[in-house]
Amino acid sequence: MLARAIAASALLVGLPVVALAQSGAPAATRSPVAGELTGAQRAAALTEASASLNRIAAMQGRFTQVAPDGSLARGRIYMQRPGKLRFEYDPPSPLTIVSDGSVVAVEDRSMRDVQRIPLRSTPLFYVLKPQVNLERDARITRVVQQGDALHVSARDRSGEADGEITITFLGDGRDLKQWSITDGQRQTTRITLSDVQGATRLDPKLFRITAYDVMARPKNR
Repeated sequence: MLARAIAASALLVGLPVVALAQSGAPAATRSPVAGELTGAQRAAALTEASASLNRIAAMQGRFTQVAPDGSLARGRIYMQRPGKLRFEYDPPSPLTIVSDGSVVAVEDRSMRDVQRIPLRSTPLFYVLKPQVNLERDARITRVVQQGDALHVSARDRSGEADGEITITFLGDGRDLKQWSITDGQRQTTRITLSDVQGATRLDPKLFRITAYDVMARPKNR
């Protein structure tokens, strides 16, 4: 469940897909697609996309998640850069995914369980870091302009993890709209944002990780 949840929330940004399934198979040869940018246009688009992410200080909104089997889940997203993020799934899902700046935790309320992974070991790190530079941080595989949508696809620069993330920006301001992650088994999870609102600062309690292991201990008599 941890790998699926981290991949589903792999927020923002196309960078190394560290938490995805690994494979030693070589990447498939691909053909250019309509609207693919090259040269100076590609470099400019990547600079604009990185700048868009770096402009985000704090924000909140809604998200819709489409799983590989087509099932839908919705909820609220809260982000405060650097380092902090919260995916709060609507009922009946028992999941909440929280980054407190150093650890990403998947909280399962139905099991009263929290699974943790270092933020640096997830794609979230590269979107939540103080300064994002997509071209430097990842191996960019494709930059495509389709109408007012810019799609940036990337893989792990080290080659240690198989999979690809595609981030979609909209409009002249390159506003973050969507990202999808395709793992080593070609299973794709997509997150789409809506009703996004900027903020100066969010409640710090949103980014606290629940400690069910502590809460469940009996009190000393």
